[in-house]
Amino acid sequence: MERGTLEQHEIFLSGLRVRVRSSCTRTNRYLRRHWSAAKSPLVRPEAACDIEVIAADESPRIVLDGEVVWSDGEVEDLVAGFEHRLYRLALARHKRGFAVFHAAALVSHGSTVVFSGPSGAGKSSLALAAVRRGWKYFSDEFVVTDGQRVWGWPRAIRFDPPGPGARRPDYLEGLDTDDDAMASQPGDAPPYYPVPGHALQRAPSSAHDVRFVRIERGQKTAMARISIGLGLKYWTEASFFVPKVSLGALVGVNRTWRASWRHPDELLDLLERT
Repeated sequence: MERGTLEQHEIFLSGLRVRVRSSCTRTNRYLRRHWSAAKSPLVRPEAACDIEVIAADESPRIVLDGEVVWSDGEVEDLVAGFEHRLYRLALARHKRGFAVFHAAALVSHGSTVVFSGPSGAGKSSLALAAVRRGWKYFSDEFVVTDGQRVWGWPRAIRFDPPGPGARRPDYLEGLDTDDDAMASQPGDAPPYYPVPGHALQRAPSSAHDVRFVRIERGQKTAMARISIGLGLKYWTEASFFVPKVSLGALVGVNRTWRASWRHPDELLDLLERT
């Protein structure tokens, strides 16, 4: 049974304030656990919207500012439908004054490190390992800049579960994971790790202090500096849309690398020594 008590939530995605009313039990649980870190704005919100998630058995639907925007699924699909609409809305609202990247961002000793790479490169695995060793967390998937500052959308970390018969990596052991908030059936969705409050980065970082690492999995762990031009190319490739703000502050001498990694801690050790 997905229909539950009507709850109200508020989350902040950079310049967007999202007010949510939901009668869907699973959506409410998803919002409480996976967006709990986004209850306070990192930057001043410049726009707002209202979303209603209605868990009616015969006509489940999602309403955005009074208009039905999703009604073509079952009650069990409401969480996935809500998340999809939330991302589309937030990205659309950020196209004018921001750039948004498919990347992970964390802060170590005051320095922000951004990990970029295709899906499966290990952004979330590195984010998990970094949080466990005391780094502050911005995001494992959405990194934002206005050209001068950098921050993230602090969703819970999502990672791919081991395949059938595969051993769970040691850097995932002991984590408080939630593997059913996105699934209509248990095990259908990747697990999540809700980042504890003390591990969150609470203020934007300067774009001039960012270190950018283009990552891939490999048989050994190694890092090599790359040119500013190649770093800018990688930043642009990671953008969800054509950036309308300057990315010049994000690249600089000795601030861009390409890296392969075998175990997250090996790469994090290299970064902490560099």
